[in-house]
Amino acid sequence: MEKKILILSSLVLIGTLYNYPVFDNKGTSFLIIFSCFVIIIFSVAKIRYPSDKETYESIEKETDILENFDGIFEYKKDGFTITKDNTSEFIKWTEIIEINSFSLPVLHREKHSGLEIITETKHYEFNDKQTPGIQKLGNILFNNLPNWKLDSPTVRINNSGLEKTNLYKKEKSLN
Repeated sequence: MEKKILILSSLVLIGTLYNYPVFDNKGTSFLIIFSCFVIIIFSVAKIRYPSDKETYESIEKETDILENFDGIFEYKKDGFTITKDNTSEFIKWTEIIEINSFSLPVLHREKHSGLEIITETKHYEFNDKQTPGIQKLGNILFNNLPNWKLDSPTVRINNSGLEKTNLYKKEKSLN
């Protein structure tokens, strides 16, 4: 489409420049020439630098797929199972003591982020680039654990740029 507009506006421009003295009003000629130049410039820009291929619908479709993808996790009523390297480990909701979000810069250009889950017996880290199903895990954790701190401050941990945000901390019972 842009190529057709480019060719048409070029032809109109050439015709206007060729027949320049024919028009009674010079303002009309200038307006036609200016409009053709603008159309040509924008058409060339559109051809050289096409807009993003991603649309709202494609992003929504990808998000829906990620939100519904279990990955290495299997969810039950009282917890979830992690299946990694042919071994499975079940974590109960009641065993989770703390959940942190982390972000770690890699090569100063991109960041890897993920979730850190601390239970009574073990510590888990799930990276968003290497852990299939982490988006759904975050949503399931949010739905099954009370008292999330969505407004917690982000704390820089070390000089390499590791940042952590506490999302959930189990309240101590007064037993």
